[in-house]
Amino acid sequence: MRSLSSLSVQRWLLPPVAAALALALQTGDAQAQIAPTPQGAAGPRTERLNLTPAQSQELFSGRKSMALRTTSARLTFLQQSERCLSGAKDLDGLRSCQQQERTAQRELMQRNRTEVAALYQRLGLPVPQPRGWKGQKRAGTGAEGAGKPTW
Repeated sequence: MRSLSSLSVQRWLLPPVAAALALALQTGDAQAQIAPTPQGAAGPRTERLNLTPAQSQELFSGRKSMALRTTSARLTFLQQSERCLSGAKDLDGLRSCQQQERTAQRELMQRNRTEVAALYQRLGLPVPQPRGWKGQKRAGTGAEGAGKPTW
């Protein structure tokens, strides 16, 4: 039986690996050219809405104060999560802490959506729609994903 040296294996594997890499890079470039521009990439929302200066200023003030409150709330629940995780004694304790953190994040996100909707309605602007999910469920959540790790 003939033994292959490391150099001959490298020579044998290099062309297919290089071809696969080139194909992957080409596919990524093509997808980038075809994919629609994300909402945030076209510039700030204020440009697309043709806001009056007063609306623009009020929208900025509202979003800034909301961002500051959100940051403060996130820091608070992250500190709580850190204390919970530090005190966890077993996997069940760890899971409980992680669940509490996820619940706090979801509640904060829902409060933010409600605040943004109220701000836009107060200004007489169309309420922005959430991006991304479009009603689709993530794989591994709900009953079909029960017991599966999410990392």
